[in-house]
Amino acid sequence: MSTIKSSDEHLTLNADGSSKDIKFQANGVEKASISSSGAFTSTTIDATKLTGTIPNFTSTGIDDNADATAITIDSSEQVGIANTSPNSYDAEAKNLVVGSGTGHQGMTIVAGTSSKSKIHFADGTGAAAYKGMVHYDHNADTLNLATSGNDRLSITSSGNVGIGGTPGDKLDVFGGVGMFRRSDVNSGSAERIVAFKDGSNTERGSIKISNSAVTYTTGSDYRLKENVDYTWDATTRLKQLKPARFNFIADDTNTLVDGFIAHEVSSVVPEAISGEKDAFQVWEAFETLPEGVSVGDNKLDDDGNRIPLMQSIDQSKLVPLLVKTIQELEARITALEA
Repeated sequence: MSTIKSSDEHLTLNADGSSKDIKFQANGVEKASISSSGAFTSTTIDATKLTGTIPNFTSTGIDDNADATAITIDSSEQVGIANTSPNSYDAEAKNLVVGSGTGHQGMTIVAGTSSKSKIHFADGTGAAAYKGMVHYDHNADTLNLATSGNDRLSITSSGNVGIGGTPGDKLDVFGGVGMFRRSDVNSGSAERIVAFKDGSNTERGSIKISNSAVTYTTGSDYRLKENVDYTWDATTRLKQLKPARFNFIADDTNTLVDGFIAHEVSSVVPEAISGEKDAFQVWEAFETLPEGVSVGDNKLDDDGNRIPLMQSIDQSKLVPLLVKTIQELEARITALEA
């Protein structure tokens, strides 16, 4: 049985029964109903009449105490957060517009300390749901950019940048060749493509490119030098060098090459050699240290062995010694022929 009761404070409509609804009609046409489970349904609510402020409004999932329009959904289903005209922006990027255009604006994605914050770019479901990604790993404090579902660029907590892998240095490029291009180089003049600068921002060397060659340069201006001497003995020093033929252990073909052993050169032309004989890699202050490791500790491989720090050679540093020796030999030959 359905009943209607009224009092000084309440109007009660009761549809008695487990499947009974309360219906609202106008001119015999149903406009709205409340089901026995409490669901409200309406077919003709005029949204233009639903205006104003509901003080301290809360419901499951919604809490609105704003004193101005916070979210706008326009007639094209574009959504603006702190923006009342999302449809005014670029046609390919206006489904969600955040910000009023004045002052600082931003968006924060909050995740757990051992979880990830993510933005996905999808063109379908399944694997297509994460074709492109920007994600921050809060556990490792690493930011990654991905395309085709795979990470392509990684920035670690220490600021190291890796392209195609996780970096161990300020810039690591994995799995291919790093290309440097200056599209404005189309004549015979060489233009700088890489510059090497010290802590005072002074250039100390460069790599230059023309339309036919690459030039590697290092500082050699006379204004950088003092104690210039042209009378030193090159021949005696040259005779101390021990050119050799050898193959590199990593070369499975055992191909013999000409060269020098680094530590055998260091006493003759020390500026040609980098590193010390029998040195090992150690952890440095700019690196992210593993737990229990201090700066200066030896780096260890997966078997617990120290990792060697190999010496290297810049053979171009031997050129002045070779030129001076040839000049000395030429002077001797000229004296003998006189």
